[in-house]
Amino acid sequence: MASSRIQAESIIDGAPSPHWLIAYSGGLDSTALLHLACLAARQQPACRVRAVHVDHGLHADSEAWAGHCQRQAQMLGVDCEIRRVSVDCSAGLGLEAAARQARHRALEATMQPGESVLLAHHQDDQAETLLLNLARGAGIDGLAGMPQTRRFGSGWLYRPLLGYPRAALQRWLEARDIGWIEDPSNADLSLDRNWIRHRVLPSLRQRWPACDRKLAESARHAGAAAHALADTDRSWLPVLADGDGWSASALSRLDDAQLSRVLRRLISEAGHPVPGQAVMAQLIAMLRSQRPDAEHLVTWTGVEARRYRDTLYLLRSLPALPPQWAVQWSGEQPLILPADQGRLETTGRGQWIVRFAQHEDMIRMPGRPAKRLSRWCQEQGVAPWLRCRLPVVLREGRICSLGPWVVDREVAPEKLQWIHAIAGIPGV
Repeated sequence: MASSRIQAESIIDGAPSPHWLIAYSGGLDSTALLHLACLAARQQPACRVRAVHVDHGLHADSEAWAGHCQRQAQMLGVDCEIRRVSVDCSAGLGLEAAARQARHRALEATMQPGESVLLAHHQDDQAETLLLNLARGAGIDGLAGMPQTRRFGSGWLYRPLLGYPRAALQRWLEARDIGWIEDPSNADLSLDRNWIRHRVLPSLRQRWPACDRKLAESARHAGAAAHALADTDRSWLPVLADGDGWSASALSRLDDAQLSRVLRRLISEAGHPVPGQAVMAQLIAMLRSQRPDAEHLVTWTGVEARRYRDTLYLLRSLPALPPQWAVQWSGEQPLILPADQGRLETTGRGQWIVRFAQHEDMIRMPGRPAKRLSRWCQEQGVAPWLRCRLPVVLREGRICSLGPWVVDREVAPEKLQWIHAIAGIPGV
């Protein structure tokens, strides 16, 4: 794509679909993208353009910016939806990452069937991303920077301006007397991206004037290499699958470089944030451990990677159970369990007590000797971290069911079901 002369037709050429949802902040980049998309759509009757402005509520003028975006879109004959989000940094993400996460969720929620989300990232942004990822010790995927097209939500995400420098977009807008919003946070040097933008890249350009374009070329080369490696790694996935998790022994047969790439793919496809090199080294060490009986755990932002026996589980962090929780249940209505533990349903009626399992529980099945919870769960293949999260149903002090297992049919609810989405619970 030419970087000096901006052509609206280039948006049409690469767009995954003719229906576009423009992520419109009101800044220079997204203003240029919205106007270019409207020009391109006029040349293609099948094209449809909508816009969405995500208000993060992080600046005193954010309400005014939302109004500006609606007015500008209206002048172009484009519907602009305002999405207000809350940026939550409590999960350990920095402000930039937490805002991006909230923004992407809002974009996914706004998408309509058949739409592609168009983002206004340009050549300078790609150079900044590559330098950021280099400073963080990224692997081949990080060195590939931002892909021009990728799956997103129910459709696609597309960046049609990656081949254009910011200066070219600014000249294009100024030549047409089109204004934009200047977000003062873009000058905040406490943010890593801004520091690279205002301190690092200007120095590099003085020495190497074409460095933005060359960095973008390097990202494309890395992207091609990453794509080829991904095809090889993807062929391993059917071999690695093991119930709700992944075979630790099969994973451990990979060399460290491929194992790191495969783990990143598994983590990403599970919807979790991909950890850095230090955590990745812990994951590899856990998989190569010769102590299968140990309880292995590696954690990072909102994620727990656990190994039990020969299975690796990638889980979101488990919420704490309420202490001493216990309720009476008649079976007339489904019982919603706390801490995302699912629900219990039965066709029977009676009076039961429901609580969570305790280490001192004794499991007594008819005709068999009583066993402690840990021993019984070990025989059933229940991972240690799940044992005290199993719902227990009692009647007259007798344990009649534990998780999905009915242990005393004489007093158990009829056709009892524990409906859950918890990985690591064996089938009955």
